Amino acid sequence: MIRATLRMRVRPGREEDFTAAWKKIALTASRTPGNLRQALLRGGPHEFVITSDWDDRESFHAFERSPEQDALTAPLRELRESAQLELTDILSHFDSTGDDR
Repeated sequence: MIRATLRMRVRPGREEDFTAAWKKIALTASRTPGNLRQALLRGGPHEFVITSDWDDRESFHAFERSPEQDALTAPLRELRESAQLELTDILSHFDSTGDDR
């Protein structure tokens, strides 16, 4: 499994627009083959962190490089000042049952 972490600085005053746009995008992305989950975190007044977990890098890159993804995420690009993407391998995690996956 991998985690894509996208840190974004949002234009001041556009935080609510950003959150609403992300929810629409995340719902569609969550239905993409290989996607396991989406999360939105707030890092500061204008800072957001988006995480998405995927079965593998191939699934993520297939979505990331698709024309559908480009059109789907266009509203976020208009609302942000900067963005930084990082891909990491998930070696292990525990869910609420204590199961290691």
